Amino acid sequence: MSMWSRAPGMKFYWQHPLTAARDLCHGFAIGAVLWPLAIGNAVLARVPAFVSINTSIASPLIYLMFGSLPLVSVQSGSTASLCLGELIASELPVDGTGSELDGERANMASLMAALVGAMHFGMGALDLGAVVELFSQPLLRARAGASALVVILAQAKTIFATPAGNATSPLLSFVQTCTMVPQRGDLPTCLLSCSLLAALIILKVIATCDSKKPQDLEVKHERCRCLLQVLRVIGRVLNSSANFLVLVAGAVASDYLGKIETLDRFQPPSPRLPQWDLHRLPSVLPTAALTAFLSLGSHLTVAERIRRPQDYWSSRRELLAVGGCGLTAATVGGMPVMANFAVCQALSGCSGHLAVLGNALGHLAAFYLVAELPGLRIPRCAVSVILVVEFAPLLRTLPSEIAHLYRQARVSQSGLRVLVASDLGIYLMSFLAPLLFGVVNGSLLAVVIQVLVSVSRFAGAGYVQIGRVPGTDTYDELSPGSMAVDLPKIIITRPLGPRWFGNAAANTRAARRERRNLSREILIAIVDWRMVPFLDETALLHYTTEWSKLDVKVLVTNACLSVRRQIQGSGLADVLQQSEDTLSDLHAAVLWAEEHIRQIESSRTTFGVVAKD
Repeated sequence: MSMWSRAPGMKFYWQHPLTAARDLCHGFAIGAVLWPLAIGNAVLARVPAFVSINTSIASPLIYLMFGSLPLVSVQSGSTASLCLGELIASELPVDGTGSELDGERANMASLMAALVGAMHFGMGALDLGAVVELFSQPLLRARAGASALVVILAQAKTIFATPAGNATSPLLSFVQTCTMVPQRGDLPTCLLSCSLLAALIILKVIATCDSKKPQDLEVKHERCRCLLQVLRVIGRVLNSSANFLVLVAGAVASDYLGKIETLDRFQPPSPRLPQWDLHRLPSVLPTAALTAFLSLGSHLTVAERIRRPQDYWSSRRELLAVGGCGLTAATVGGMPVMANFAVCQALSGCSGHLAVLGNALGHLAAFYLVAELPGLRIPRCAVSVILVVEFAPLLRTLPSEIAHLYRQARVSQSGLRVLVASDLGIYLMSFLAPLLFGVVNGSLLAVVIQVLVSVSRFAGAGYVQIGRVPGTDTYDELSPGSMAVDLPKIIITRPLGPRWFGNAAANTRAARRERRNLSREILIAIVDWRMVPFLDETALLHYTTEWSKLDVKVLVTNACLSVRRQIQGSGLADVLQQSEDTLSDLHAAVLWAEEHIRQIESSRTTFGVVAKD
């Protein structure tokens, strides 16, 4: 009992044996019917099926022992598969078969898994889980939608059985494929693909009867309720086994149709020691680094969606576990890993770890069974149909997300620059880049664009004018609906964000232009640095030089301690020449400015009287 209870998540099962049996059986059933997804990931990655098979069996067991969440199945995933597929397409022949070519592809996949796993493990050892937070939610959501669309577009060549084109862009490749269909498409393959697609959609639609419980429907007769209960069970079975049924139907139909391209015959799952070609390391390393960040972002997104309130979460432990899974996959001849959303979603109704164990055993049993059926020849178009149906739902939220981000971008201001620098700009650029330039280059371009957009948000002029509510010491923005008013001969400017080389000069020019266009005299300009956490050397030098040439007195106020230290440690303190209390308090600075203005006006009056005498 003590050894059993010390195993990960097993103490609960010792107290609830029926739940243990249910989770194990449910996980086994899910693994037995969802194994076609592993084959689909192998097709996306352009690797032999055994690469994804070994990954889907070995990696979940490692995560089961060291991972944070009990219902996460770490195996092959679409993000890592697409990146690996583009790398193999650029480094190895796209078409062709044979054990030697399959071995080269498997070795490259294993090398990629080792590099990605080592990066994840290293990030965990250094506790760098916060690096993923550099990816914004619009980028992650748009990249997920773009990856889904890339997967769907890439299946056109297999569904219509057209020759491979020379276009590197997924969108252009799809257009090229569509133009070749009338002349070079294979009619039997097209008919089989359309039939399987229609059958799979029908099965999925029938399965939606599970969305309503029989007691929720207005049914008067008990027999009808029983019939609806039976239909609900049938819907569950169809929903879980639809992909498997389509593969079997495609295999049977291909025997009668004749020349249909099929997958190579499966071999029983077994570890395969890789033979890495280290001469390819320079070409693999950049793609591996990008894959490490993208797959980790996808993994954490899936983990966050299926995480339950009672689940313990540790980002460092998660990184170490995912890194260990990747390294394990590399040693058994696998590919880069991540959380598989379809499998995790299917396991969400279970209680704990035994469901993941059952899922791995279900995959193992299914692959052994398929390998022992020599007459089962799975058409490639059947796998493509499954991928299309599985990834199409990810595009349903695309219009609503774009509309939501557009409304958010129009809340504060309008204009092309604001729209481009908004989350909508990041989303659209991150969605279009993989479609036009491929997953690897497009994702890299999307990350660069996100950084540039983020920088542009803080670049250029960005400030507001501040006034005082009459009769109080309360200060607020001068905007419609505000009770604040201008102070006589004083202008208060509040810059937005840190002061650095990208916005210091632009802010000064814009504020000076606005001050000179005012119809009233300004003697003192107060700069409210409440929202300025730091100044870089360029900003300090700029303000020291420019403010010493102004024809008005400049006061800085609401400066935080670090900014006050920067002012004192530079020549800017000699230019400002103001007391410590005015540096930290806006009202104190305004009182000092009002007193200074009275002295100036008094000296003007005295000078006028003397001149008149």
